[in-house]
Amino acid sequence: MPRYKVIFESKEYIQGVVPRANDWVEYASILQVKDGGKMPVSLDMKFIPPHPFSVNMPLEHTIQAESISRLYGKVVKFLWKYGVEFRG
Repeated sequence: MPRYKVIFESKEYIQGVVPRANDWVEYASILQVKDGGKMPVSLDMKFIPPHPFSVNMPLEHTIQAESISRLYGKVVKFLWKYGVEFRG
């Protein structure tokens, strides 16, 4: 299996809010785009404490997608699964 080279990498901060409790959630993330493969875009997310009172979020999560726009669509769905609205 070939190893693909990383052609773009950036540090991202994913933020969201739990509307019913007005608690904020934040993840520090590394966005990587590789030069090939079925899912060349990946986002490695690490939770930044403190945990919101009403939701127990995973400490680490990785999302892969075909493009950056589809990746952020998956981020919105991931946060919505825990009742968090994506805010940037």
